[in-house]
Amino acid sequence: MMKFAMTVLFLNSLLLSGCVSDRAIYAEYGKLECGNNTPPPAPIEIVVDATEPWPTVINFGFDESHTVGAQHQKLMSAAMILKQNPSLNVAVIGSADSSGQNAYNDVLAKKRAKHITHALEQQGISASRIVTMSTGAREQFIMTNNKQRNRVNRRVQLILLGDDFNPVSLQYKTDTDHLSAQ
Repeated sequence: MMKFAMTVLFLNSLLLSGCVSDRAIYAEYGKLECGNNTPPPAPIEIVVDATEPWPTVINFGFDESHTVGAQHQKLMSAAMILKQNPSLNVAVIGSADSSGQNAYNDVLAKKRAKHITHALEQQGISASRIVTMSTGAREQFIMTNNKQRNRVNRRVQLILLGDDFNPVSLQYKTDTDHLSAQ
């Protein structure tokens, strides 16, 4: 009976006004929600002077939580860009592949995120500019049992954030921009 009453309330609300009030039924209705006429904000673009691109993903070896070689270099590039642009912040999101138990993967993903966060702090990035979280093995890029292919799931994502902690995209200055500024 309750389900029927809620359905009738929903349909009446939609038919009478063309939109759904969130006061009638407690849920998100997107475009059907009353008064939801504001478009989503445009992505913010930040112009940076950097020789290296922003490293969006840092990969790890199987059952590892420390960076080595090229992956460590990507981490140092991220630290350099953050140092050169003090208004930028970063979200550090640790992940694991689906090998092993969920509880273990949760701990491993958290270790990976903490390692990256600690390394950024060691490079002079304030902890207040870093949002650290982990997803365990719940956010897979690909589903596979192949150990080599699964490498893409053993990662930390670095999402660049503006001073309001919303994601931003980067535009890089070119040599032409440097010459015209002189």
